[in-house]
Amino acid sequence: MAKEGISDGVIPKGLEDLKSDRIEDLSLENLLEKKLTGTLKGVDTALEFNCGLFHDVISLVERILIKMALKKTKNVQVTAAQFLGINRNTLRKKIKELRIKIP
Repeated sequence: MAKEGISDGVIPKGLEDLKSDRIEDLSLENLLEKKLTGTLKGVDTALEFNCGLFHDVISLVERILIKMALKKTKNVQVTAAQFLGINRNTLRKKIKELRIKIP
């Protein structure tokens, strides 16, 4: 039985705009550019003025990075902060702001 995903021709939900490329072959920059381009196709800038897109995208990336760093360091915040290259107080502030749950 084939593992579900790109390899068997099934495109995961939300990544339909990447059909022509293999996700594994794209750089992070290209992947984000393609995904954001697809997301923004239907946005009317005249109607969506001040929608906070920049803040939303940055917060999403920060949340993912912090959660991954915490998982990698077994939730040791000092080590996670060093891994991310930020101050431990900044990490704690971000954890609170982004409402990341620490087990």
